[in-house]
Amino acid sequence: MLSRHYAILNFTCVEMRNSEQPEEAKSGPEELVQQVLSAGWREGILVACENALGRYDKYAYNQILKNARPNGVNKCGPPKLRIFGMTYLRLSDELLKENKFSLIKIFVRKMHADLNYLPNSDKYFAPIEPMERSKAEIPIEELLEATKPEEPYPFDSETDMPVDAGGSSLFGTIFSVFGKIKSIFIK
Repeated sequence: MLSRHYAILNFTCVEMRNSEQPEEAKSGPEELVQQVLSAGWREGILVACENALGRYDKYAYNQILKNARPNGVNKCGPPKLRIFGMTYLRLSDELLKENKFSLIKIFVRKMHADLNYLPNSDKYFAPIEPMERSKAEIPIEELLEATKPEEPYPFDSETDMPVDAGGSSLFGTIFSVFGKIKSIFIK
């Protein structure tokens, strides 16, 4: 249905991890995201995502990175499985605090696979184009066939570009120490 109208599937909760959910909720956000993104990719639909909660920590950012490129960065070209776009919700005073703002800057850089700014928008993954007319109606038999369950694509257990890796972790530690020293002397 979505592919017929050239729609982009935008799914939420990409920052959520199973280990952070109460057991009685019986929810599996990691599997749900994997299932929905896989179904979209399998059908040739552009898939975008967004965070559901206002989270400003490395665990949420790393989970988003893992879901954005579930099999990591491909050094020989664009990864086969990757999101089309990411909506980051909840700009707040909390996010703009020094230690959290430095972490989101690292996160944004990792979302761009540590690449520099690209001023030529023609070289982006999917340039903005005029909408196309919808494709022909899909026969009901085809729709019913498409609803049969399939295994999701395999996702790596964690991102290959964590926000807290290598120099980023040292930078974060140094930044945190300076922030604490500053808070002691400046009130």
